[in-house]
Amino acid sequence: MESRFEAPEHLSTRAKSLWAAFVPERARSTGRLVLLTAALESLDRADSARAALAGESLTTETKTTGALHVHPLLKVERESRQQFAKLWADLGFTWDQMEDGCDLEHWLRRQQQEAAE
Repeated sequence: MESRFEAPEHLSTRAKSLWAAFVPERARSTGRLVLLTAALESLDRADSARAALAGESLTTETKTTGALHVHPLLKVERESRQQFAKLWADLGFTWDQMEDGCDLEHWLRRQQQEAAE
C-alpha cells in the first residue's frame, strides 16, 4: 500500500481501524486524508477525555468560593466529539443507505455474499 494511505502512527487502534475502513476507497486526495486525520484525532481526544473522567466527579469545586462547575474535561470531550461529527459529515461518512438503511437480515445476507466472492 502506498505510504500516504497508511494510518498515522499516533492514532489509536480504534482510529486506525476506521482509517483502514475508509482509505483508500473513500479518502484518497490529500485534502480528504487531512480531514480524516483531523477527525480521528478529535475522536481520540474525546475518548482520552472520557477515559480520564472515569471515576472522577462530573463537577469540580472552586477552592476559594466552593462553587460547583462542570468538570473541564467534559467540555473537552463534548467539543472533540462535535468536531469529529462535523468533519465526519464534511467527508460524507454520516449515512450509508446500503449499510444503514436496510434491515439486519438483509445486511447479514449481503455480508455473507461478499465474503463468499
